[in-house]
Amino acid sequence: MLRFQRNIFLILSLLMMAAMADAQLPAPAKLIPDFQLYQFNGQPFVRNNLPKNKLLFFIFFDVTCDHCQHAFREINAHYNAMKGVAMYLISLNSEAGMANFITRFAPNLVGKPNITLLRDVQNQFIQQFAPRKYPSMFLYNAKRQLLLYDDEPEHFQQFLQAIHSNTHA
Repeated sequence: MLRFQRNIFLILSLLMMAAMADAQLPAPAKLIPDFQLYQFNGQPFVRNNLPKNKLLFFIFFDVTCDHCQHAFREINAHYNAMKGVAMYLISLNSEAGMANFITRFAPNLVGKPNITLLRDVQNQFIQQFAPRKYPSMFLYNAKRQLLLYDDEPEHFQQFLQAIHSNTHA
C-alpha cells in the first residue's frame, strides 16, 4: 500500500510540475516584434520589409520535424486559399535543407511571390516571437496584431477560417 501511495504522490508531483512549466511559458508575440532574419541571398530581412495592408503568416519549422512535415503538407494542399497572405517560412536550418524540405513537402509554395524563406542565423526568432515548439504558426493582421497562434498541425483549418474571415470581411 505504501508503494502505491508513493507512486500516486510521484505522478501527482510530475503533473503539477508539468502544469507549472506550461504556465511559465511566455505568450506568443501579440505584436510583430523587431527582428532580423536573413534571405537566401544573405540580405537581412527586418520588420520594415513586411508589406502593409496584408495578412502575415509566419511558420517556424525544423526540417527534421515530423509535425512540420504534416503542417507543410496542409499548407501545400490549401495554398490557393492563402495566395493573398504574405507567408514567411523561418528556420534555423541551412538554405539547402530548407529548400529540400519545401520542395519535398510543399511543392506548391516553390517560387510563389507571396512566399519568403528566411533563416534565423542569430537565433532570435525564439526570443522575439516566443514559439512553444515546432511547427509554430502565427497569423497577424495588417496592423501586425496577432490573430491566431498554434503549434499543432491538426489545427491548421483554424488558420484557413481566420484568413477567410479577415479577407472577406
